[in-house]
Amino acid sequence: MKTLRIEVRFYAALRERLGERVRREVPRGTTLAMLWREFAADVPGLDALPVRFAVRERYVEPAYVLRQGDEGAVFPPVSGGA
Repeated sequence: MKTLRIEVRFYAALRERLGERVRREVPRGTTLAMLWREFAADVPGLDALPVRFAVRERYVEPAYVLRQGDEGAVFPPVSGGA
């Protein structure tokens, strides 16, 4: 099999711009950083946004290589406080 099926969820402001969940087929060897560049290419200014990635509910580095069935998540910067 040359491609993988993965699912990516977006949170906060990213959800408004990209939707809540996207399913995609990607080539083997695709990293989260590569996949993020694809999404960011479709939305002006998105590539400048610092984001964090998680896979299977654990934070991972952008160099994480996706595997069959992975569920990824992308989080934009958030602020909070009292």
